[in-house]
Amino acid sequence: MNTAEAKAYVDNLYAHWERKINQGQFMGQLRDGSLPVASARRFFKDWGIFSIEVVALNAVSYYVHLPFFVSNFDLLPAFSEKIAEELISPKPPGHILILMETAKALGLSKEELFEQPASAPGRAISDYCRRIFQDGSIIELWGLHVYEESLGHWAKQWGDALVAHYGLRKQETIYFTAHAEADLVQHNDRMGHGPLNRMILQRILEQGLTARKLGYDPKYCALTMVDLHALMETHALENPYRS
Repeated sequence: MNTAEAKAYVDNLYAHWERKINQGQFMGQLRDGSLPVASARRFFKDWGIFSIEVVALNAVSYYVHLPFFVSNFDLLPAFSEKIAEELISPKPPGHILILMETAKALGLSKEELFEQPASAPGRAISDYCRRIFQDGSIIELWGLHVYEESLGHWAKQWGDALVAHYGLRKQETIYFTAHAEADLVQHNDRMGHGPLNRMILQRILEQGLTARKLGYDPKYCALTMVDLHALMETHALENPYRS
């Protein structure tokens, strides 16, 4: 693809989240404060395991796809910073610390978050990611990464709603407020994760690196992440978690 074609293709992958998640029942109830606390707690309990696993998988992807970034050396500094930030910010072991802070505010213990298994619908997104990160081609993996930019908008809504309707202090919503910043905008001299992912995916397409190892096209990879996120939300609505 030429640059204009690659950009148009990438832009089109971002619309599914708006329909499936942003305008969905779960987020609508969260924004207006009618979502039961126990449903929010169920979602975050399942989300916690996914969150720490996908950070580790990002580190795996650095090794698996290092030849691409060596060939596209201008992308390597920002990609390295993205992985490092998740492991060392605000201090080692990284984002797991802010995850635990928000979990505590929602009434979830470290044992509940990390030692008790996630529900089957909550586990699906982690297992799918593991498959793509470990076994997928570079185009399949960065098709999946489209999802990360959407999470910035999603996280901001969570942070705002927890303060406005659920009695949390802003500091207690730090997991969401930190991700709203990290996934969308330049912060601490680092490129936002979402814009970086767009840049990488566009470069992959421009260079014709579209071979598939798992048989998935980028659109399938991008949309499936949204669909599995929606599955987790539906499960949380139907199976509130009362710790």
